[in-house]
Amino acid sequence: MREYIKLFMLSIVTLFIILLGWIIIYDKYCFSLIFPIIILSIISYSQIEIKMQERKCFRRCYFKDKTIISKFLSSRIFVIIISTIISIIMTISISYSLISFTLNWWLYLIFHTAISSFLYLIILSKSLVFIKEPYNKIFAKEWSGYVMLLILIPSFIYSTLNGYAPIYLDESLEQTIINSSVGILSNCEIINYIFKLMREIDAILWWLILNSTNNIDKTWLKSLIWIAFIIYNSLTLLGLNRLILEIIHIFKNKKINLFEYYH
Repeated sequence: MREYIKLFMLSIVTLFIILLGWIIIYDKYCFSLIFPIIILSIISYSQIEIKMQERKCFRRCYFKDKTIISKFLSSRIFVIIISTIISIIMTISISYSLISFTLNWWLYLIFHTAISSFLYLIILSKSLVFIKEPYNKIFAKEWSGYVMLLILIPSFIYSTLNGYAPIYLDESLEQTIINSSVGILSNCEIINYIFKLMREIDAILWWLILNSTNNIDKTWLKSLIWIAFIIYNSLTLLGLNRLILEIIHIFKNKKINLFEYYH
């Protein structure tokens, strides 16, 4: 129990320092970008760590030995590039979504971190029976993440379906886009440009969602449109889930060698 409390407290304090640090100063200073860079580093490490192991199984199971395609798709450089691109997209999505988080979502992050810490320790201890070290640590992290997504995704769906549509929506798509991009979101030009672009994309999606659902009688098609919208916004969920689990993983395994799994 003592180990669990220590792990949870370290993880939640670190998580909130990163996220709240970003929220407090993103609209004032460009050096606030240090927080998304930290998020990107943590998520990228998490992605690369698991993909470096999966590439070996991928190469052995699906391809003949020493073919060009097998060497390319399972190469370290290819894995690092793809993982980094995915991590960048997740980081941008997280950074943008955080500015509109309600109190309920911040409370949920505490709950999510608490359950994740508990699951990680349980799976880690039980997996020693059938998983080799140090792979049991990766196994515990990944499966804890999968289980927590079963809680996180329904919570997001409920919040979206029962939330309020943005106030900038208009009957005209053009006016909706104009309304969404009015105002400066940050004094930092880079942040402001990215956020305005993200908001315009959100505006287009919301306009399409509401106008489509209002003019379509088929229930299954309306549901399909909402599911597509939720999937689009799931990058934030996947990124936050991976961020939290990786922070827990780092504190549980204090000494981490970035290249330990890469040979």
